[in-house]
Amino acid sequence: MRGDMKRSGVQYHIPEGINGLELLTCSDANYHFSPHFHDSYCIWLNTSSAETYTYKGNSGILQTGDIGIIAPGEVHSNRTFESESRQLLTFYLNADLLQKVASEIEGATDSTMEFRTDFHSDKEAYTKLAMLWQTLIRSRSSLEQKSALYGVIALLINRYASVTQRHISIGREQKRTAKVIEQFHDRLDEDIKLDELAELVNCTPYYLIRFFKKAIGLTPHAYLLHLRLEKAKDLLRQGESIVDVAFATGFSDQSHLTRHFKVKFGIPPGAYRGQIQAN
Repeated sequence: MRGDMKRSGVQYHIPEGINGLELLTCSDANYHFSPHFHDSYCIWLNTSSAETYTYKGNSGILQTGDIGIIAPGEVHSNRTFESESRQLLTFYLNADLLQKVASEIEGATDSTMEFRTDFHSDKEAYTKLAMLWQTLIRSRSSLEQKSALYGVIALLINRYASVTQRHISIGREQKRTAKVIEQFHDRLDEDIKLDELAELVNCTPYYLIRFFKKAIGLTPHAYLLHLRLEKAKDLLRQGESIVDVAFATGFSDQSHLTRHFKVKFGIPPGAYRGQIQAN
């Protein structure tokens, strides 16, 4: 992410009593979201202008009235399209919350629903998401908030969700990529060596970087950095100190975490924690 960020330009909010949902609004038209990913579904729209996005080497424009759905772990980037105004609204929806609502709608728990990354021209969904945003921010009624949330998720499930395919055979490089990512999750706070990873998946370090970036869209180091920042964000939501979070997520110190956190999320970790605690 690049650009001069005013502190008021990025705001995070967690609706009280709703587990698995976080909201982001960005009103800074100069702020660019460079290639990144999230550990939850990212559902977003821009109510003031169009938004340019890139995904898997392709670019497009999300017009006012369109919505984007990004699956967890999918690398993407976005910025405003030739505009000095912006009101980007993003819902970070945990996969467990999606599954909970899906199981209640379907009346079954033996299948897994998922959204695939895609961009949709859907005026109704756009309007209801914008209304949901206002309800989640302004309403003090838990009944109203959850009713609106479940209604919108149900609409999106009916239109855009699919059942996860099971027992699909995957190629050798996909298995290698998955094994590297598993190592990252298991050893988030460690100084993992490239040679060690290459030996683990039986290839050269150069080839590991090559196939990993082709599969994910980021180098192994960049992917690990994003994983650490997502975990840091989670720990800050739980009230952990910035120093403890830095060491728990593999950063050398608080300033190291702060520098990278501000680049990805638009505000320093202390400001983020302050916004969440003020909810």
